Amino acid sequence: MADFLPLAILFASLMAAGATANYGYTTPSPSPPPPPPQQYTPPAHSDKLLVKVEGMVYCQSCAQRNTHSLEGAKPLPKAEVSIICHDAKNRAMVRCRQAVSNDNGYFLAELDETKVTDFYMGDPRKACYVRLRASPDIECNNPTNINYSSIEGAPLRDEGKRWADHGYYNIMYATGPLAFRPAICPPKH
Repeated sequence: MADFLPLAILFASLMAAGATANYGYTTPSPSPPPPPPQQYTPPAHSDKLLVKVEGMVYCQSCAQRNTHSLEGAKPLPKAEVSIICHDAKNRAMVRCRQAVSNDNGYFLAELDETKVTDFYMGDPRKACYVRLRASPDIECNNPTNINYSSIEGAPLRDEGKRWADHGYYNIMYATGPLAFRPAICPPKH
């Protein structure tokens, strides 16, 4: 037993050195947490507000039907959407807007001049949503519920696009992609 004692000590010291060595590798430090969502603050210098809403409309691929995936989707030109907002008393505003997508499926709608206090809870993100209205493509005209676009309406996202221009405070909101799907698709194999 005494013959193995130096060998056991050597083995134990090699194991301890191997456990603490990093062999040139470093452990990456964890990434910092994402910043908290930006709270909406009404403009201090102007009570005239122009709200703009942008987004995309697609025709969902038959391969992705009955899913929320837009893989293989194509932009849908001339698709119609509605932007519906609620007033401070949570009633639908008369100033709802409709927009039509361009050749790339992109739409941009500008609401009438308003004030932040005119919106439900004083925040257009909580007061407005976007719904699909109509597709010009008879082969792709069934609305999907991707981003809640056909039932509740797609919510608005604040992407920090703000500027002052001609006495107005402008805010550009975005909505997630919206999609119609083909009415008839070949069977999946």
